[in-house]
Amino acid sequence: MPRAKKERKPIELCVPDPNPNIDNWLVLGLDPSVSRTGFAIMGVFTDPVGGNLQTHWLSIGSVKPDKIEDYRHTRTTLWARSKAIALFIREFLKLIKVNKRTGLIISMEYPTPQNDFLVGLNRILHVILFEDGTLAESFGEIHILTPNASTLRSLMGLKQRGATNKKENIEKAYTFVDRATYPQLDSDSCDAVLMAMVGSYAAKILMGRPNEIPNNFLVRLCNATVTSKVSKLGRIKEKIEGILLRSEYWYAYGRQSYGVGVKDATNPKKTLIRKYFTI
Repeated sequence: MPRAKKERKPIELCVPDPNPNIDNWLVLGLDPSVSRTGFAIMGVFTDPVGGNLQTHWLSIGSVKPDKIEDYRHTRTTLWARSKAIALFIREFLKLIKVNKRTGLIISMEYPTPQNDFLVGLNRILHVILFEDGTLAESFGEIHILTPNASTLRSLMGLKQRGATNKKENIEKAYTFVDRATYPQLDSDSCDAVLMAMVGSYAAKILMGRPNEIPNNFLVRLCNATVTSKVSKLGRIKEKIEGILLRSEYWYAYGRQSYGVGVKDATNPKKTLIRKYFTI
């Protein structure tokens, strides 16, 4: 007799509790690149009439920093071009009217560790976006969401590789936005749209509506399964599968005090002077 198929155990989900103090979310999707960064901004809110969740695209585009024409190497000017991009994003977000019952989700690709340009831009974005305190104080809650590129491609069903993948990404983005309204999606803004969509699904979960997002996204975001892996040194590493359950991919931002220890070389004692800064 043929062996009966073993039934798969249902995937256990751990869905974050909604914040009762947040009524709606602003989602900023980013495709960071020093040459040109794509951005897509979406509002996720509850319809006051029917009570259904609604989404609305507020702006989609890309920002390209001017080339710095002087004797310095492009690596030397990385910080300046990255800061220009970050300042544009920050000041643009300030134009959107929000209140303390609005949350902000910044959804962007986890930077490739070996790519110095992307890692540098990512760090500068984090510093500049909330540097002056104004933007941070405008929202009731702020989260950073950073799924990696392979996760995004898998969730979105993207198959193409190499030079042809951008055409596929643009067509996929047009399944979420109106082509007549946004006829000029480029290879950067299209990925920002896809990132914003992932962010919008996280927003719906945080609004207590997890059943209103595609199941593959719900599982990937909230999968409570813990897997184990043995390293080359024989150490057992455990990780939880859900993106919203992993602090390296999903974390809250809040201004708080950070300290440094200062050693004064004129002091004969090995003591440190503590200095604190709000960041």
